[in-house]
Amino acid sequence: MKSLPIHSSYFEQLLREFDKEIKTKEYSNGSSMYPRCVREFLFFLENIGLSSIKEVKATEIIAYYEYLRERPNQRKEGGLSDSMIRHHLFSLRLFFDYLLETGQIENSPARLPKFQIGKYKERNICSIEEMRQIYEVCETKRDRALISIAYGCGLRRSEIEKLNTSDVLMHKGILVVREGKGGKYRTIPLSNNSLKDLKEYIIYERPKYFSSGQFEQSQAFFISNKGLRIQGDDHNQRLKYLIEKTQNPELLGKEITLHCLRHSFATHLLDNGASIEFVQKLLGHSEIDTAHIYSKKRKQRLALMNQAYSIAQNNGTSSNT
Repeated sequence: MKSLPIHSSYFEQLLREFDKEIKTKEYSNGSSMYPRCVREFLFFLENIGLSSIKEVKATEIIAYYEYLRERPNQRKEGGLSDSMIRHHLFSLRLFFDYLLETGQIENSPARLPKFQIGKYKERNICSIEEMRQIYEVCETKRDRALISIAYGCGLRRSEIEKLNTSDVLMHKGILVVREGKGGKYRTIPLSNNSLKDLKEYIIYERPKYFSSGQFEQSQAFFISNKGLRIQGDDHNQRLKYLIEKTQNPELLGKEITLHCLRHSFATHLLDNGASIEFVQKLLGHSEIDTAHIYSKKRKQRLALMNQAYSIAQNNGTSSNT
């Protein structure tokens, strides 16, 4: 690879130290490539305005991953191969592990994301206008509460099914997921609209689903017309019914599920400037999978980065990667 220009003496020093570390440990597989891959990462950081390695978070690692997926291959047509992208990411792990071991950072952002390289099925999402259409065809307060929980709070289907009335703290304006994926506990702030939908359902409609004289034995937040906890498949069937009711051909063709609403929620937050760390916390992710979560703003920044890369490459010799 061509020697991409790094203007920061601080970054150059880090690179020299890492290169020395690699040679000392005598990595045999691709050892000469590791420093070159790290150089490209430092080049990337400079171009997005970062001047210290301590500023790097999961956001930058994911943006760099997307940059690698899009940047041109200098040896042949197309982009980098999956194996080369893995090599770049492994180089970053070695680099950040070295920084961690030498006390230059406290945590390694390179170990946060779990990247899905190669073929994958893109998660279908709804546009904001399509979400508005789904809300408009809701027939009951329970319908609106369901959409507000799935889309407005980003809960998983299993989390919606397990939700109890005691988990929705109206007075605090938060929803509690007591046992999410991996047994993790988290709280989610409720928007004014979501709070209104949940409050109207639980106060004015939910009691009606218990027959006359029947005690409210179920603690489930979502209960059926017979007063029983609604299962996840039934929630998805109801969502499918509402989508069919919109009569929107494009929306009908997307095969939207409750989990798609969860990813729509994440995408719309990112598109409106929310940080990946914030969305990660709301969704209860221990890792961020960029095959499912992306934003237009990060794509625009990615295009600018590839322009910078091309300009730098045009000022030197041909690359082998």
